[in-house]
Amino acid sequence: MRTRKVVFNLHLYIGLAAGLFLVLSGLTGSMIVFREEIEELMHPELMKTAVRDERVPVQEVLNAVKRAYPEDKPVFMRMPRAPQETYLFKMNSAHDLFVYANPYSGEVLGAHRQEDTFIGWVGLLHTELLMGEDGKTILGVSALLLICMSITGFFLWWPPNGIKKISRGFKIDWPAPWKKVIFDLHRASGIYTSLFLLIIAFTGVSLVFNKTVVDLINFVTVSQPRPAPPLSDPSGAMGAAISLDSLLDRADRILPAPTTWITFPQTPQAPLVVRKKLSEESHPNGKSFIYFDQYTGEVLRVENVLNAPSGTRIYNILYPIHVGVIGGLPTRILQVIIGFSPLVLFVTGYLMWRNRRKVKVHKNPAKNWATNLAGLRRDK
Repeated sequence: MRTRKVVFNLHLYIGLAAGLFLVLSGLTGSMIVFREEIEELMHPELMKTAVRDERVPVQEVLNAVKRAYPEDKPVFMRMPRAPQETYLFKMNSAHDLFVYANPYSGEVLGAHRQEDTFIGWVGLLHTELLMGEDGKTILGVSALLLICMSITGFFLWWPPNGIKKISRGFKIDWPAPWKKVIFDLHRASGIYTSLFLLIIAFTGVSLVFNKTVVDLINFVTVSQPRPAPPLSDPSGAMGAAISLDSLLDRADRILPAPTTWITFPQTPQAPLVVRKKLSEESHPNGKSFIYFDQYTGEVLRVENVLNAPSGTRIYNILYPIHVGVIGGLPTRILQVIIGFSPLVLFVTGYLMWRNRRKVKVHKNPAKNWATNLAGLRRDK
């Protein structure tokens, strides 16, 4: 019983400390599961276009974006994944200015900053609490605390007097007094969602503290770490500029799979990176990369995800699990439902805690009177 009391207090105070962050993370996470669909509904003029016979060269679209926004620098370019989709350019950073362009005409359709759209603002709230790296760290620590809460919650859920009464932990006695209903709701919703919350929490931790998690997975699987990106040779800067279309054609010959993203070099030594998604991959953007020298177009390295070490392959599936793309639409719907569970658990847990405090006050009227008397004396 002493151990159970310690675990109970640990579960209680972790919930009170991290509960609001977990509620916020869960609700925003439920919303961005269908982020792309919501964005298409809210901004169809930017994200959809009429399908034509041929697309203009990619280099022509890139040049048009640079002319339209000369003071901003393209960092990432998302390729259309369907005939009606447009190009997306992320300028300056991953979360700054978003520019959209028509793949058939090369016309720049418009732009917005991520925080200026509702779903973009929600995405920033979910990933960094609108606080940058400090917000990411807070969410990562909250996810670690959620893991502790899930483990301690299961310990408290397990009946101390034997497995015969275990079925009670799955039921809610709706006709009972409201305090009993609140208790049953907290206990049952916790056990039904604990495994999913553990998975979401661990995968969330892997996205925030990715280097630590990668090192841990590589250690456990005895895998070689992924090498650092190769570097371009600035001495080739005097040559003729390499067409982006020629690099994409070469990338298609090396890895015949859809290109999902292009990463543009931001330093004189950085490579240009073409990202691809093989049909065997579960990651929505793919984890195969082709690195080009930004000056000469030389192929610096090819990373085929199918040939990656086991540790890298294991880490690559954590993001698809976290966002719910593995399993298709049913998994995404389940992800939305699970996102509301921290709210239910926090509210019911808070009500139970408040009720216990009231009971303690009524059971110790002398102590409560002494406390009030001391307060009156201080006021005098």
